[in-house]
Amino acid sequence: MKKVDLKNKNFTMKIIAAFFAFIMWTYVMSEVNPSIVKQIPNVKVDILNEQSLEMNNLTLMDISDETITVEVRGRRNDVINIKPSDIIAKIDLKGYRYGINKIPVKISDLYNAKIVDSSPELLTVNIDKLVEKQMAISVDLLGEAASGYAPGEISLSPSEVLVKGPGSIVNNVDKVKATVNIDGIKNDIKTTVPMKLLNSEKDEISKLEKDPNTVDVQVSILKLKEVDIEPVINGNPLINHEITDIEINPKTITIKGREDVIEGIDKIKTKPIDISYESEDLNEEVELELPEGVYLVGDKKPEISVNISENKENEFKFDKEEIKINNLKDNLNLKFEDSKEKIIIAITAIEDIMSKLEKKDFELFINVKDLSKGEHDVDIEVKTPEDVIIDNITPKKIKIILEDKEAEDTLPTEEESIRDENLEEENVN
Repeated sequence: MKKVDLKNKNFTMKIIAAFFAFIMWTYVMSEVNPSIVKQIPNVKVDILNEQSLEMNNLTLMDISDETITVEVRGRRNDVINIKPSDIIAKIDLKGYRYGINKIPVKISDLYNAKIVDSSPELLTVNIDKLVEKQMAISVDLLGEAASGYAPGEISLSPSEVLVKGPGSIVNNVDKVKATVNIDGIKNDIKTTVPMKLLNSEKDEISKLEKDPNTVDVQVSILKLKEVDIEPVINGNPLINHEITDIEINPKTITIKGREDVIEGIDKIKTKPIDISYESEDLNEEVELELPEGVYLVGDKKPEISVNISENKENEFKFDKEEIKINNLKDNLNLKFEDSKEKIIIAITAIEDIMSKLEKKDFELFINVKDLSKGEHDVDIEVKTPEDVIIDNITPKKIKIILEDKEAEDTLPTEEESIRDENLEEENVN
């Protein structure tokens, strides 16, 4: 490192010159006080005549900047201590209308400095229409009522609320919601709760006025009961058709109501279902006839199925020997007057049943109880399968002959005659 030679004459002169230069600068700064420019940031902008907007149903939505930067010029001693709070900047909203407006910033003069510039010079102000909207109030129930109970009617006072504010925000309000907690409750609720304004995304909107701010809510708590559903059918199907089956799904429903109202209810009827002149199966949702003060739990409607089938006709032929004889006395024999005559049974049944019927499914019989020997006309009776209708029996009566068994026994049979003749021939030989 090179050593400084303090005895060097040039070096000493430089030191002396620097010292006098500093003395001169200090003198100028303190005594002469030159003019300078200073930037002052974060100067707050005051808003004037905002109330004039409300008088014209307008409101200030937003402003591009709330502070500005100001440049001032003045003597150093005056300017150096100027603070943002020392500067008064303002915009005046009077006379401006709905929409986007460019408003100049006005800055008050300073007594000891001059305003030379500001940034920004214009502020962008969004002025919206001030609107009011009457909206219905809905209630959300939080939690579940006690076991065996459910919420019933909900009454509100008032039922609507007046929402006021900038149109662009008010128009975003989708619902007005009040929330009531019913968890574990079995008695009616009466309470006062605040309301929330929600948009379509269910987010809360808070920058609006509401009148009123709260709502009185009453929630009735009702008893639950499970009951049967009874279908009510009106009319008749098309001729030669009939109902073969009726099904309701579900067979039971849960109702709710005051305990003294529902305790005597065991079934709920459907509203009448008209099947007049129907020839096809019917499947549809049905409404229920709910008594006054009784409500359905859930909103799913029961479905009814009415099966309708066409009737078919057929006939079966029977020999008289196929007729069963009931209550014939032990001492009598029965003969048919015309044993070759056929018995014809005409029947009607739905198509499904008719396709499975056979002759053996029918039983023909006559009842000869209390009949004595001789000729008689007796009714032919038929035992049929279930859901089969007898349309006609031809003939309806048959003629029978009842004879004593003893009389018949005295006459030798053909076999007995042959046997007697053979015995006679053997005796002769």
